[in-house]
Amino acid sequence: MKFQVVTIAVSDLERSKAFYEDVLGSKRSASYERWQSYEIEGGSGFGISEDPDSHRVPCHDIFNFTHRDIDALWEKVRDHVRVESPPQAMPWGTRKLVILDPDGMRLAFVEKKED
Repeated sequence: MKFQVVTIAVSDLERSKAFYEDVLGSKRSASYERWQSYEIEGGSGFGISEDPDSHRVPCHDIFNFTHRDIDALWEKVRDHVRVESPPQAMPWGTRKLVILDPDGMRLAFVEKKED
């Protein structure tokens, strides 16, 4: 079994597309009337699907993305996102940045330590 795509509900598709594309630089892969998907390195992806009645409640759900340069990403997004935790070293040797999308979905960007 190979992972293909995960889709999350968003309350406003256009606002979320602007966030994922303009702020984070995500690359579109497919688009439909109320759904947009994005490519992730390695052949998988994620999607956003509009549900205007969607209301995210605070929880521990989180998407973790590998990123090559957390500091560069931080400089790019810091003034445009809600921040849960700025870049920090983790006990297991990675660095991690956690932000929230417009609906409050937790997104983590993890920079792996050099081998």
